[in-house]
Amino acid sequence: MNLATKLVSLVSRRTLWAEGHVFAISPERIGVLEGIRASVAIGVMLAAAVIFGRPDFAFGAVAAFWNCLCDPLGSRGSRLRVMAFFSVLGAVVMMLASYCAHWGPVASFVALFVLVVLCGLTRSYNAGFGPAPAQAGLLASLAVIIGITSPREISGALTLAGYFLLGSLWTILLTIFVWPIQAKSTAERTLAAIFSRLEDMARFLQGLDKTGEPDRWLTFDTIYRRGVRVSIERGRETTARMASGRERMGAGIDAAARIFATLIALGAYRRNLPHPFDPQSEKPLVDGIEEMLQSLARHPRQMGPQTQTVEQADALLRQVGGDGGLVARAAAYAAKGVVNFARIGKEAAPGTLPAKTTTTKATMFHLDRLVWRHALRVATAVLLAYLVGNWFAVTFSYWAAIAALVVTQPISANTWLRVLERATGSLIGASIAAILIAQISNPLGMVLVIVPLSILVIALRLVSYGAFVIFLTPMFMLLADFIRPAEGLIAARFVNELIGACVGVGASFLLWPERENDILAATISTAVTANMRFASSVLRHGEAHGAVDLDQMQRDAGLASTRLETARERMLLEGRLGLRRQDYLCDVIVALRSICGMAAVLEITASDRSVEQDKLRADRYDALAASLLKTLATSGEDSAPLVLDEDDDLDRAVWQLSLAVQAYATRSAASA
Repeated sequence: MNLATKLVSLVSRRTLWAEGHVFAISPERIGVLEGIRASVAIGVMLAAAVIFGRPDFAFGAVAAFWNCLCDPLGSRGSRLRVMAFFSVLGAVVMMLASYCAHWGPVASFVALFVLVVLCGLTRSYNAGFGPAPAQAGLLASLAVIIGITSPREISGALTLAGYFLLGSLWTILLTIFVWPIQAKSTAERTLAAIFSRLEDMARFLQGLDKTGEPDRWLTFDTIYRRGVRVSIERGRETTARMASGRERMGAGIDAAARIFATLIALGAYRRNLPHPFDPQSEKPLVDGIEEMLQSLARHPRQMGPQTQTVEQADALLRQVGGDGGLVARAAAYAAKGVVNFARIGKEAAPGTLPAKTTTTKATMFHLDRLVWRHALRVATAVLLAYLVGNWFAVTFSYWAAIAALVVTQPISANTWLRVLERATGSLIGASIAAILIAQISNPLGMVLVIVPLSILVIALRLVSYGAFVIFLTPMFMLLADFIRPAEGLIAARFVNELIGACVGVGASFLLWPERENDILAATISTAVTANMRFASSVLRHGEAHGAVDLDQMQRDAGLASTRLETARERMLLEGRLGLRRQDYLCDVIVALRSICGMAAVLEITASDRSVEQDKLRADRYDALAASLLKTLATSGEDSAPLVLDEDDDLDRAVWQLSLAVQAYATRSAASA
């Protein structure tokens, strides 16, 4: 394992608790080479500005930087489409904004609002665990704001757009054709992060043999399971963006998911035992799983596990032998996943790609209500922030508009978190900028500082938004001073950030606010449906589609529970959940995790059960799930009586979920 991978593994273990939040840290996504490449793209344009004495080349540097930000890091075709779309859109809206601003304040204000709305309509919002990375529509809105602050006649506006296109075309040529970066190192860092967390999860489970405090089981059922689940799904996202080797990388992610299911099953099994794992028959097998994970975490390889790891998996399978116990079956389930990873790693062709998915025109051009509402919300916030800055004659008042654009989120809780991250990052970044500005006396010195800052900004863009802002702030301030020198940059930064934050928060809460209670209710319903569906399908022995479909259902159940946890903590940040209500919701989450765990146990022991009886139980679960959804919809007023036999641990978990949902629904109605 190289130094970078070791560092990623270490940080990933320490940041497990932050997963599922907008302030999560993703160390495996660090892109040092991408940062160096971006600095070359930006540095060439800034060097041209110094050499030819034309500061307008800096607009090309801005375009280069923004193109690097919107680079989706996928195949050459997808990257070219996204970056070309942004380049054309950014040049057009910047030109229009600059020309309209030439006609006076009223025309500039109208153009600012209309163009930001149009750019906003090109964005999409597929919420997972927080605000998504910057997209072309968001960055094009920034181009509108920059254009408004540079009023010019038509020839000057076209020249401005020309510099923007020049920087964009140069960046596309460099990043896609001249210096493409392979994803092998990113893939190995991703696997290192996932297997490191699985190793910690296995070790924590072993520690539960020695203590039975409820808080430690809650930690296992929430923090560890959420952290590993999110890292696995992030790994799947990385795999989807890879230009080659997706099948091999996907096999590694599948092996991790299989081991994750094994640990969930072992946790559910262990939790209901009055004693630790049997030291003779069970403990050695659990130790074998942990040792296999240690090897995978220390030597992650995209092409497949090392020979030592495969030998450990084979030894574990031999150790299981004919043992029919749950721990033995779980160990065999995990070991077979590693063996399959090794087999696919050897057999897959280097350029193997999955079948392409098709997108219909109806899907491409569908305009979701969330999109157009948020476009209007953002445009209003941007215009208001810009007006306030101009009214009080704040230096670089367009910074306030940019701050409002970035912090305003579709969900108000996300806006609060984005404001906190941006405020912290801006405070530290502005302090760095103050030191740098005091030491720099000429344009060449600025270029020599902006270029290395751009390396850090691009390298950290997907790692952590807060860290990204820390280095973006001094880079952006120096670049603004390079284009249009002014005094009092530090004070201007703080004042504009304050204006943008206040306007952004106000817009999120006052302009077509998404009702958080409705969002939470929908999230609870989705989590209940997904987990009960997985349990019912396991009881039906996956007869409809087989084990592959069961794996997908388990993923859906885990992700739905994680999103519910995240929604709960966002509402806590806003103060919208009372103490009693949040306790009841926590009970719902714990019960859902328990159902998923016990269903995973039953999946491993499927052959021990009566098929006909299991189908009858599955039918009861389906009916109960429908009843629970009705209970949530009616706030507990029309809850059906609960009829379960409590035959086993899964029945008891379902019983607990039913009680928790009814208690939560009743409490929600009382606090409404």
